[in-house]
Amino acid sequence: MSTIALNPSALASAVSSQYTRIPLSPSAPMIFIPIDGPLCEGRELAYPIMVKIEEEDREEGEDREFLVSEPKYHIHGVGSTIQEAIDDFKYIFSEYFDTLSEEEERLSPYMYGQLAYLRSVIRILH
Repeated sequence: MSTIALNPSALASAVSSQYTRIPLSPSAPMIFIPIDGPLCEGRELAYPIMVKIEEEDREEGEDREFLVSEPKYHIHGVGSTIQEAIDDFKYIFSEYFDTLSEEEERLSPYMYGQLAYLRSVIRILH
């Protein structure tokens, strides 16, 4: 069985040094946690966002894989550890912002809504 260290205060403030361990298994409910902090290319999250963490169902003998996703627009990252999946998610989240920004003039209303969301949660530090 897998476990994740989850900061219980994070749900309220996203800041604390006390952690609780929560089991992750195929029968466990989905886990939602806030993430914040730096992204790539001189960016950071302007405020904590909630992400869903799931352990992917694997065949016996296959490597473990975790999926971290943003529930509103289903942006996700994967990794063999939860931290790797969070790091992958942050990279993809930031890169998706670039992709949509480059195509802004040609976006559908739905895609423009995604760009507006990304602009509201990504702070450029330059």
